[in-house]
Amino acid sequence: MSENVPANTDLLYRLHDRPTPIKAFLGAIQHVLAAFVDIITPSLIIGGTLGLGEHIPYLLSMSLIVSGVATFIQTRKIGPIGSGLMALQGTSFGFLAAVLTAGFVVKNRGGGPEEILSVIFGVSFLGAFVEIFLSQFITKLKSFMSPIVTGCVIVTIGLSLTKVGLTDLAGGFGAEGFW
Repeated sequence: MSENVPANTDLLYRLHDRPTPIKAFLGAIQHVLAAFVDIITPSLIIGGTLGLGEHIPYLLSMSLIVSGVATFIQTRKIGPIGSGLMALQGTSFGFLAAVLTAGFVVKNRGGGPEEILSVIFGVSFLGAFVEIFLSQFITKLKSFMSPIVTGCVIVTIGLSLTKVGLTDLAGGFGAEGFW
């Protein structure tokens, strides 16, 4: 690509420009706070839906710790592991339905919060190895995943989260009778 950028662009900074330290700091804080919400929200949904009560702070702490460790590994690039780029890692909304289903299976069989957490962590641990195995074949799977397919999946996930977002915007599930 050419380094020549038109003079009338809307970009604040070009490729090799550096913002002032205060602007960089404020941008970093904004980025961390935006990521913080995405990292803790799945834990809040899981804990609230499964009635884990006093275990929710534990879920939040584990989400933040694992996100930090995964970000560190991704950034440092140790051998073939990691990208070597600053890529924030966090929890995913994509597995929310599977985690809630596993939790409800245990809860319906009379399991308490400790058993629910054990199953969730165990399934997540084993599922990580499935993802690691499948990642070896991602280049072969690209031919099946056109931009239309991946776009539809992302839109579907976004639409499924709309109810949760709008409910939280209106005051949460406890405010349903208020409106």
